[in-house]
Amino acid sequence: MAGHRAVHLTDLHLDIYYPRHDRIVDTVRALQPDWIFITGDLLNVPEGLPHLFRFLARLRETAPVFVTLGNHDHYSGVPVTDYAELADRHKITLLVNQSVFVSTAKGELAIVGVDDPSLHRADLHCVPPQADHRFTLLLAHAPNILDQVKAHHAIDLILCGHSHGGQWQVPGIPTFWLPPGCNGRVAGRYESGEHTLYINRGLGWSFLPFRLNCLPEIALIEWIEERSQAA
Repeated sequence: MAGHRAVHLTDLHLDIYYPRHDRIVDTVRALQPDWIFITGDLLNVPEGLPHLFRFLARLRETAPVFVTLGNHDHYSGVPVTDYAELADRHKITLLVNQSVFVSTAKGELAIVGVDDPSLHRADLHCVPPQADHRFTLLLAHAPNILDQVKAHHAIDLILCGHSHGGQWQVPGIPTFWLPPGCNGRVAGRYESGEHTLYINRGLGWSFLPFRLNCLPEIALIEWIEERSQAA
């Protein structure tokens, strides 16, 4: 997998396409990813569907796009079948408790996408068994997926969002808002047993249309050669 790179986006909450979405597309393109991963909360209302898929189609011009669903995608009332139909039409890979495999010259990438853990929709039976030269990436919306994976799940990295990084951060005051399903996890890297989770702060917002001292995030993942340790 060394030499490959991916971009992780999350929490788009994209109901209207704004000029800032063009800037996001341009930023992602400049990073030259091999894959783009988006971990849910794509929109809030059904009227956002054409705007959302305009954005996803533009990202697809840069690299293959893999998407999972979040709680707001279900709250919107849009049936999963509608997301699936539009994803297929735009050549976007929607993963709802499913896995796909990508072969590279340096190994295989297993991309596992589960439905939203915060709504108890994640089904980890789709995680493939461990295999030589395979890197298994789990895409999930909410950080509580880290409490649901078991020791036997051979997962190398979990990517999620949902927290918005707390959305509003006041200096000197601990994070005071997190949605259910974070279990106290705000942003960045967390470890549990053999599993590593990365929480992206996301691009959008909930409830109030702004962030405070909590920048949106476009995460870049790069695979590098392992360094051999001297005896």
